[in-house]
Amino acid sequence: MKAVYIAKHGGPEVLTYGDRPNPEVAPGEIMLRVRASALNRLDLNLRDGKNYRGALPRVMGCDIAGEVVTISPNAHTDLKVGDRVILDNRTKCGVCESCRMGLDQNCTNGKRLGVDLDGGHAEYVTAPAANAHKFPQTMSFTEAAALPIVAHTAWHCLITQAQIRPWDDVLIQAAGSGVGSMGIQIAKMMGCRVITTAGSDWKLLKAKELGAYEGINYRTTPDLSKRVLELTGGKGVDVVFDCVGADVWEHNLKSLKPGGRLVITGVTSGTKASMDLSLLQGRPLHLMGSGGRSRRTFADMMKMVRQGSLHGVVDRVFPLDSVAEAHKVLESREYFGKLVVES
Repeated sequence: MKAVYIAKHGGPEVLTYGDRPNPEVAPGEIMLRVRASALNRLDLNLRDGKNYRGALPRVMGCDIAGEVVTISPNAHTDLKVGDRVILDNRTKCGVCESCRMGLDQNCTNGKRLGVDLDGGHAEYVTAPAANAHKFPQTMSFTEAAALPIVAHTAWHCLITQAQIRPWDDVLIQAAGSGVGSMGIQIAKMMGCRVITTAGSDWKLLKAKELGAYEGINYRTTPDLSKRVLELTGGKGVDVVFDCVGADVWEHNLKSLKPGGRLVITGVTSGTKASMDLSLLQGRPLHLMGSGGRSRRTFADMMKMVRQGSLHGVVDRVFPLDSVAEAHKVLESREYFGKLVVES
C-alpha cells in the first residue's frame, strides 16, 4: 500500500511517500480503507524525535476516518463492512489496574495510533474495533478526520475537567488551533460566553463565526488579562482553556475570577513559567491538566457529533503524497482549524 512514513527523525524532508506492507488484522481488530487523516502538533514532535524514541519506520497520521473493509471474527462489535467510522487515537489494554477500575484514561499500557502504532497517512490501517465510531452520513470523510483528537481533548478538558456551566465566561486561548476551534464550539454549545485569542484578525473573525462572543489579538493587545477584565466588567472569567503554555501563563491566572478554573492541555510556547503564589492564596484558583482521556468521554463527544452539534473545522486539504507540504503549513501556524490529508 502507499503510505507516508519516517525512517529517521528530522525536518519535513524525512517524510517518505512510498510503499509499505499492508497491515494484518489481529484478533479484536478491524481494518479501514483510509479516506482522510488529519495533522496535529504531535506529528511535528514525532517527526523531529523530540518526544519519541520508538521503533522506526513509522507510518504517521493520528486522526483517521475511513470505511471498514475487514472485521476480525472474534471482534465484539456491531460494526459492518462498509461502515464509515473515525478512530479514537488511544488504544487501551483493558487488563491493567486502571482499566479494571474503569479508569482507562490512566491505562499504563496504552498506545497511540500514528505514534506508537502505524497511523492513517496510508491506504489502510488496523485498530481495535472498540476504537471505531460511526459518524453521520451527511459528514464527509475529510470533515470527520478533523475531529478525533482535538474534539476529544476539548470535550475532556471543558466538560470533564473544568465542568463548564451555561452561565460561565470562558477564555479559550489560540482560537485558530484545532483544539481552540473545537473548544469554542463546545463552550458555545453549553451556553457559555466565549472570549478567545489569536495572532491574526482573520482568525478572530472565523472564531466569531463559530460562536465566540469576543476576540483578542494578542499581537496588538499584549496585556491580555487587562482586556479580559474589561470584557467581563472587572470580574474575570470562570474558566480558562489553554493550549499555549508559558507565554500566556500569567495572563491566564490574572484573567480568572476568584474560584476560577484553569485547564491546560498544550505547551507549544514553552514548559517553564514563574508563578506568583499569592494569586492562588488570595482567590483561590483551581489549576488542572488534561491528562489522559477515556473511551467513555470519546463516546460522549461522538453523541454530539451524531446530533450535528459539533463539526470538524478544515482549513486545507492535501493529497497523500504532499504530507511534507502540509507539515510546512503546520509549522507556519497560518491556518485555522485542521489540515487534512486525503488518501
